[in-house]
Parts: sequence; C-alpha cells; structure tokens
Amino acid sequence: MEKITFRKELAQTIGLNESMVLEKLYEQVEKAGAPLNGRMWIERTYETWQEDFPFWSIATIKRTFSSLKKQGLIRIEQHGKHRYDRTNWYALSEEGDHCFAQEKKIKEKTQIDEAEDVQEKITIVEKQLKKLNFFPLHLSQKEELTHACKTFSLEQILQAIEATAERAIFAWKYAYKILLTNQKSTPTKLKRKIIRSEKLPDWFQNEEHLNTQEWNEETLAKKRRLQEVQEKYKQQQGATVTYI
Repeated sequence: MEKITFRKELAQTIGLNESMVLEKLYEQVEKAGAPLNGRMWIERTYETWQEDFPFWSIATIKRTFSSLKKQGLIRIEQHGKHRYDRTNWYALSEEGDHCFAQEKKIKEKTQIDEAEDVQEKITIVEKQLKKLNFFPLHLSQKEELTHACKTFSLEQILQAIEATAERAIFAWKYAYKILLTNQKSTPTKLKRKIIRSEKLPDWFQNEEHLNTQEWNEETLAKKRRLQEVQEKYKQQQGATVTYI
C-alpha cells in the first residue's frame, strides 16, 4: 500500500488534509507536470484524486482543494483545448513553492543534463516556427518549448505546429495545447477520402426515360437540388478529412 506523507509543521499551519493534498500535488507536478504560463501544471479529475485518497469522499477532496486555493497555496484553472473540457489543471502558487524549497534545491543538484539532445530539437522546432511565420516566443513559452522537446518526439511537435498552421493560427500556445491534450492519443494524422455511395432515386433519371407528365414542380425542385449536390461533390473529389 502506498504511503501518504505529510509534515507536522505544515499540517499545524494549513491543516492536516491540506498538507496531505499539497504534498501529493507537489509529487505529481514533479513527476508529470507540464509548464504553462510560467508554472508547472497537471491535469486531473476529482475521481483521479480519490484514487490517491480513497478514504475521502469527492466532496471532502473538493473542500480541501478549495481551502488550499483560498490560502493562496495552489492555482486551479482549465486549460483544455476545447471549451467544453472543464477538467481542472493544478499548479503550486509561489507561496506553495516555498513549502518545498529544500526539495527543489536537491532536485536541481541531482538532475541529469540532457541539454545537447534537447537543444538540437529546440533549434529545429524554432526554425519551423519561423518558417511558418509564428509569433515570437515569450520567456515562459520558451520554457514550454523546452519541456515539449524533453517530453515529445520531434515528429509529434512538428505535426502539432503543422495542425495549428493549417487552421491559420500562428501562436505557439495552440500547438502546445494540442501536444498536452493529445498526449495519450496517436500522433499520426489519419486521412480518408470522402466517398458518396448513396443510391440515386428513381426520379433522378434523364427526362427521356420518364413520362414528362409525371414531373411536377416538387419533383423538379428535388431533382435540381440533388444535381447541385452531386456537382459539388464532383468538384471536391480530391477533398480529405484530417484527424489529429
């Protein structure tokens, strides 16, 4: 069984439940956090948090996070790619970071240097951004780019940039959100042809095969509409639908 840790001094200051959750949040951010707007974030549902604290109800977990936010120790926002994605993203605030200052110093001393490989990927990505006329990166976005080059393959990053440019959007933050929200999905773009296979109705035949008396105004209107649709798809035979 996984141990749940907390600090006595911290618990006395911010509360027992709060100290346990803050410790777990710090652990998850260090393990799988993604930089965004200058801070490290993780995306999690309350059900996922309950897996870490199975002895609490979701209502208790919500109250604990609300308490941490009111105390200024954490930030909770939604950064999903789609507006309907309301999953919470969590980050430690500056004050929350101070609670783990010692651990951060130890991590910095023991961190493995992978700068050469990462820097090479950064250089390639920056050239592609410039080639596609993306807006220049801010300081926090350069940190996001470094994280992306450490976490994702070069192919995934370039595909996210291409997908953003195809939508006539030239901002890194959108490409980065594609990477974050599609992290568990297959990065390869799938394409398929649009195929129209509907059977034409009997009344959509050449006039010479039909009794002209049977062609009333309603039938003629249907025929004209179907002709317009058929002509449209003939012009778009080369069209594709792209999935990302």
